[in-house]
Amino acid sequence: MFNIGDIVEYVNEAGSTGFISDIGGPYEGFSSVTFISGGDIGKTYNINNAALRLLSEDKEEPVVEVKEEPKPVEKPVSTSKKKWTKVQIVAMIKEKPGAVERGILCLNKHNQRIPEKSRSYVSYWAEYIMKGKALSGRHLFNARRTCYFNAAVLVDAANGVI
Repeated sequence: MFNIGDIVEYVNEAGSTGFISDIGGPYEGFSSVTFISGGDIGKTYNINNAALRLLSEDKEEPVVEVKEEPKPVEKPVSTSKKKWTKVQIVAMIKEKPGAVERGILCLNKHNQRIPEKSRSYVSYWAEYIMKGKALSGRHLFNARRTCYFNAAVLVDAANGVI
């Protein structure tokens, strides 16, 4: 049934694979198996032939190699997108006047999500910024404060929620 050197799987223990190192041994119907994988790697046991399964049963059929053409290497596509937090947005607004201006433009775009009283100011600042001018002084201070109050809208916009 088995020949010396055959690769076999021990059916009673999943994942244990070995090769036949001796046939017959001290008992009839038993083979010596040296394990190459599983929990008993490197150990040799006499195992009942009924508990072994031959892994390469297609010895008579010639092995035909099928060559596949190499696939072009593709860059891995990153599916994870950075998630902005309110703390990060507020810190950026605090440090950079350019972030305040981008925040004002974003709030102007999503003005239905900000309080009614702030909409006219945000609209005025957005028009000023779109003319290529930079906010400064009292306007920058008030625009920054408006961005702080509406940071939740900016976080949702930055994360693509709205």
